Amino acid sequence: MKTIIGNIERSSLDIEDLASLQEKLQELLNGKRYLLVLDDVWNEDQQKWDNLRAVLKVGASGASVLTTTRLEKVGSIMGTLQPYELSNLSQEDCWLLFIQRAFRHQEEISPNFVAIGKEIVKKSGGVPLAAKTLGGLLRFKREEREWEHVRDSEIWNLPQDESSIMPALKLSYHHLPLDLRQCFVYCAVFLKDTEMEKEKLISLWMAHGFLLSKGNMELEDVGNEVWKELCLRSLFQEIEVKDGKTYFKMHDLIHDLATSLFSARASTSNIRETNVKKYSHMMSIGFAKVESSYSHLLLEKFVSLRVLNLSYLKLNQLPSSIGDLVHLRYLDLSFNREMRSLPKQLCKLQNLQTLDLQYCISLSCLPKETSKLGSLRNLLLDSCSELTCMPPRIGSLTCLKTLSHFVVGGKKGGQLGELGNLNLYGSIEIRHLERVKNDKDAKEANLSAKENLQSLIISWDLFEQRRYESEEVEVLEALKPHPNLKSLKVTGFRGLRLP
Repeated sequence: MKTIIGNIERSSLDIEDLASLQEKLQELLNGKRYLLVLDDVWNEDQQKWDNLRAVLKVGASGASVLTTTRLEKVGSIMGTLQPYELSNLSQEDCWLLFIQRAFRHQEEISPNFVAIGKEIVKKSGGVPLAAKTLGGLLRFKREEREWEHVRDSEIWNLPQDESSIMPALKLSYHHLPLDLRQCFVYCAVFLKDTEMEKEKLISLWMAHGFLLSKGNMELEDVGNEVWKELCLRSLFQEIEVKDGKTYFKMHDLIHDLATSLFSARASTSNIRETNVKKYSHMMSIGFAKVESSYSHLLLEKFVSLRVLNLSYLKLNQLPSSIGDLVHLRYLDLSFNREMRSLPKQLCKLQNLQTLDLQYCISLSCLPKETSKLGSLRNLLLDSCSELTCMPPRIGSLTCLKTLSHFVVGGKKGGQLGELGNLNLYGSIEIRHLERVKNDKDAKEANLSAKENLQSLIISWDLFEQRRYESEEVEVLEALKPHPNLKSLKVTGFRGLRLP
């Protein structure tokens, strides 16, 4: 019900108790004609569906609910009409799906590949996902013997489920290059149907050492290539770009495959004092989520951690023992809205690559010795609205690729020149431009050379002492970005003309 309400109002909802949710949904639907689509339903609890049906009855005549499911029992529980059973795709339609993935646009297809390909398509059992996945697998193979190897694989002889799809998915996995396999399987740490963020996933791959250097390529670019190849193999879907970030999902059957391959030793878990010893070695390569009351215990016991997720825990401070996690590469502290500062011991983490502080809305400053984090590549500060300045010498973090926010300081450092030598990717918001003395200082940001920046937000604070309008025009002109920039937003600008 919470999801339905959120989709109607196009916003998140804080209500949790069932009675309030029912009342809210009835209020939204009362007397209205609606079409509600419930896709891929698995719940077989008759009572829950009866409760939902009672809420939905407030709609006007003609209001309808359309449900898709793979379970016959769900159809009989929910339906007032006879369920419509979809047949498998025809071989012709499966072939069309297959060649869309297996061959590039306008690529000439030899008769031998067509013959072998059609034999492979027959093994898809008329399942669209199987046809697409097999096509994605063979897109990277251009030798007849490679296609014959897929056609004749012993995996087709394994016991099949009713959809006949798992052999096709397993084949796709077994034909992945070794470095792609571990990147794919790692996605099992996310819950099924989770909307994943590409940039975050690449940072996690980096933290675990899954990405291999290729010549002069940055690891972020290597990760992007891996992600694109997994997409071309139909292992990722529902790709969407929002606010300059790329989001995607895994089909639930593909997620099941990743989960079945994921070692139980690397599984996620909530950590309690009673089972810390049991999980200590597993957590050395795991993705940790811990209960707030035991966060200090984790920091003392899990000194081999590479990835630590302490988001949404309502922490108001981080224990100084965080500095003992010398192998830590990824630290997520996001959505700890009461955290005002970070301990200086954090700056001992010489291997830290990603520090996520998004929505730490009370955070007023970063440690003065942040510049000692020599391996830091991603500093995420979205919605850290109380941040008053940047730490000294942040420009010395030459590995830094993502700096989502930069707050121009007053007289004591934190000037735009700190950005000059940073090769930044993605997006950045630069705040408090009224503190920039002149256009010369603005030019030192060297935005015109930052070819990998996609989005730029620059803002003047309306409530601080301002300079002349003409000076603001000069500052804005000096901040000229690289032509590759795709999005530019300017707020608080008082100039009478644009440069």
